[in-house]
Amino acid sequence: MIKLKTSDWQISDIDTIIFDKDGTFIDLHYFWGKMTELRVLEIIKQYNLNKDVFQKFCLELGYDPTSGKMLPDGITALYSRPIIIDIFCKYLVENNVNITPKDMETIFDKVSADFYKDMTKYTKPINSAINFIKDIKSRGIKTAIVTSDATESTLLTLKHFGWENLFDTVMGRESTKETKESGVPVKTVLNILGSNPENTVMIGDAPTDYTAAFNGGVAKTILVATGQVTKENLAKTSPYTIDSLEDIEIV
Repeated sequence: MIKLKTSDWQISDIDTIIFDKDGTFIDLHYFWGKMTELRVLEIIKQYNLNKDVFQKFCLELGYDPTSGKMLPDGITALYSRPIIIDIFCKYLVENNVNITPKDMETIFDKVSADFYKDMTKYTKPINSAINFIKDIKSRGIKTAIVTSDATESTLLTLKHFGWENLFDTVMGRESTKETKESGVPVKTVLNILGSNPENTVMIGDAPTDYTAAFNGGVAKTILVATGQVTKENLAKTSPYTIDSLEDIEIV
C-alpha cells in the first residue's frame, strides 16, 4: 500500500486508484472542444439552420470556440452523455429546433463514429498525470478508469499512447446501464479488482467524479484542477484538492 500526501493533507493505506479520463490525464479542452464543434455543425447541417447559431450552440454545450476552452460551468465533460442530450435537446426545442432525444442520440453517434477515426490527433496527454500513473503503477497499485466517454474511445487512446499496461480495467459509458454518477461503474470496478473501498481513492477533475466515487462507496476523492473547474470550486466538493498530480508525494 502507499500513502499520498501534500502540504495540506494525506491519505494512507491505498492499494487501488480509480481515474477519470478527460481533464484528469487527457486534455479535455482540445478533445471535447473538437467533438462539440462537430456535433453542432452536424445539427446545423441536418436541420438546415443558419450558421450564425454555431457560437451560441457551442456555448450552450459548454465550449467557447473563440478561446478554445471548455466553460467551468458547461455541461460537456461535466455530465454523462444522456444528461447532456436531455439538457441540450430541451434548449434546442425552446429555440424552435424540432429535435427529439432519439434524434440527437443518432447525431451524436454519427459524429462519434467519424471523430474516432481521427481521434488520436485530437488527444493530448496531461504529462504530469501520466508520470503520476506510471509511478503508482510501478509500486503495484491496482488502477482503473471510470469515464463517461465510450470504452472504445478510451481503449483506442490507451493503445495509441502505449498505455495499455497502466490500467487493469476500463469502464466506459456503455459498460453499465447506469450512469457514471450512479456509482455503479465504481462498484463494478471494485468487484473486478477485488478492492476494498476503504483502501481505494478516486481521482478526477470535476464534482461529478466525487459523486461517482461516493455513490460507489469510495469516500475519498482527489480533485485536480487540470480540467475545466477551478481549484477553488473543486475545494467546495472535496478537501483533497490540488492544482496538478505532480503536487502529490507518493510514500
